[in-house]
Amino acid sequence: MNAFNTYAKVKQEKKKKPSMLGQVSGKFDFTFDDKTAIKFIPFFFFLTFLGLIYISNTYYADKLAKKIGDMEKEVNRLRVDYGSRKYEFVSVSKFEEIAKKVKGLGLTENNEPVIRLETKEEK
Repeated sequence: MNAFNTYAKVKQEKKKKPSMLGQVSGKFDFTFDDKTAIKFIPFFFFLTFLGLIYISNTYYADKLAKKIGDMEKEVNRLRVDYGSRKYEFVSVSKFEEIAKKVKGLGLTENNEPVIRLETKEEK
């Protein structure tokens, strides 16, 4: 005989909605074996490549910043040098200074007014 009760209603269990954590953990449930390790090798190389680019970019930026600092110091030094040479040139090129330097050569200042020559143009 079968002991199945046909008169009593069987209580059905309510299906619970899985929680968000349960959904996420169910999707990422895997074992790490040789096949999955081989699948991650290209991704690992890509991350290694990005890391190398990041490190080399940092070294390049530091080197460039040092070079810029050195150039700024050189520009400031040359600016000061330019200012002092410009002052020397202006002071040496004054009329009195030039007259003092050429006196030893026998040259003197022209005290007579300049003669102007005029020609008649023919039409």
